[in-house]
Amino acid sequence: MKTVAIACRTIEDELKAVYDTLSEPFPMVWVESGLHNFPAQLKERIQQEIDQISGVENILLLFGYCGNSIEGLIAAQARLVVPKVEDCISLLLGGNQTRLAFSRETPAFYLTDGWLRYEKNIYWEYEQCLKKYGEAKSLRIFRAMFAHYSNLNFIDTGSYDLKSVMNKTAEWAGKLNLKQGIVPGTLRLITKAFKEEWDEDFLIVPPGVPLHINYEA
Repeated sequence: MKTVAIACRTIEDELKAVYDTLSEPFPMVWVESGLHNFPAQLKERIQQEIDQISGVENILLLFGYCGNSIEGLIAAQARLVVPKVEDCISLLLGGNQTRLAFSRETPAFYLTDGWLRYEKNIYWEYEQCLKKYGEAKSLRIFRAMFAHYSNLNFIDTGSYDLKSVMNKTAEWAGKLNLKQGIVPGTLRLITKAFKEEWDEDFLIVPPGVPLHINYEA
């Protein structure tokens, strides 16, 4: 066995869309989505999974930098490979520069079905706030949180039912004074990751060397 991947459930739809096309798929280890709210815990969880893997040449980390949650990770006997993207949003948009271009054009909060499906997502937080404070106070809190955004943009990766998810959030977006929009996504970086086309879009760290996002071989 040459490669094992550790991946985030948040982008499970997109990962599986590519993974299911592979002629020689390699093992996948899934990490729960909700840990993104706690970078230190996410880092600890990923390191635990790394430490349990042996007998491989590469450990592919299918995450973004995600609040520096991958900073300092280390594999004693395998290379660590990770896309050079700030977070999963950039990964699904095709890279940091594309994300930056979109942000300059429209200040938006980004979602996919994966971000809404699993534990402790932004919509779940709103529902919990409703139960605790009621609608009036909850709207004040969330309108303040989203004050710098004009759009609630869904990334169209072709991997989930876009219309169904947008229908679910339409009323909520309206209450937060956000316009729902769609931006094109891409599976290009995920495809390159699975096909081991690890070029300048990927950080490759040798065995025994701590992962740093500015690492240069």
